Amino acid sequence: MPTLVIKGKITKDYSHWVKLYDEVEDLRNSKYGIKTIYRGHEMEYESTIHVVMSTPSMEVLQKHMENEAELISTAGGSTNPEDNIITLCSD
Repeated sequence: MPTLVIKGKITKDYSHWVKLYDEVEDLRNSKYGIKTIYRGHEMEYESTIHVVMSTPSMEVLQKHMENEAELISTAGGSTNPEDNIITLCSD
């Protein structure tokens, strides 16, 4: 199972983003098999988040991002691909 390290930008307050992010952990896990290992923000820039997660495949992550785009946007996740850097790491 690949591990992803994601650096992204959020468009709303961190407290808003993290509340919604945490609320849908069960959805990500049960529907897509995606598990969050860590989520947080840079100490000096709350609008720059870092997420470490495991996913069955990149295709599953893509499906999650497409199917849940409205939820991601509501939470404040940027939908601009240039705002997100995803690094695929070994498990």
